[in-house]
Amino acid sequence: MDNDSSTRNIEKVTVHVENKYFEQYKSQNVIGYLEGEKSDSLIVLIAHYDHLGMMGSEALFPGANDNASGVAMLLNLAKHYQSNKPKYNTVFIAFGGEELGLLGAKHFVENPLFELSRIKFLVNFDISGTGDEGIQVVNGKLYKEEFDRLVRINSEKNLLAQVKIRGEACNSDHCMFHMKKVPCFFIYTLGGIQAYHDIYDKSETLPLTEFEDYLRLITQFVDEL
Repeated sequence: MDNDSSTRNIEKVTVHVENKYFEQYKSQNVIGYLEGEKSDSLIVLIAHYDHLGMMGSEALFPGANDNASGVAMLLNLAKHYQSNKPKYNTVFIAFGGEELGLLGAKHFVENPLFELSRIKFLVNFDISGTGDEGIQVVNGKLYKEEFDRLVRINSEKNLLAQVKIRGEACNSDHCMFHMKKVPCFFIYTLGGIQAYHDIYDKSETLPLTEFEDYLRLITQFVDEL
């Protein structure tokens, strides 16, 4: 075909695709709450539980790192604080519809179950399954005091390879809260597998290399807020 003169010089191709059927799905946010020692403020911990699912009849996008790993972190934090009473009242939210445009988070901030001004700090866990090269902290440059605390704890406890700073990025559920002036971080792990939004992001190849040390870092950080 490469030698076919009729196709050799094609520079533009137009494809017309007609969507015959698009099924509507109802999603929901899942919210948990633990009473803390202080009730004047809230700590909010979030992750999104949806992913891309099936494309066609055969292509499955499992979403192990993005974001089953973040949900695993959220559940481990809930389990930890169930046995260790948190300093502040703590809310755990698993959002739906993140991959479609942060829809679950958008719905929540537009219909909050509590005043958003009560949130002392929010942490979003989206991609938590590696950690070989540490973690990246979105909004770290905006909340430098909290970022420096993360760095100090990590250094003192010798947990992760690095805690890397980053500025704003409206690319996950924290963004909806950030736009409402809620102090927040979006943290994701670095290194390991590079599978992202593809069929290779599966549990069999997700190393969870630094998951436990990452969990220790976050619990210590939350306890010091």
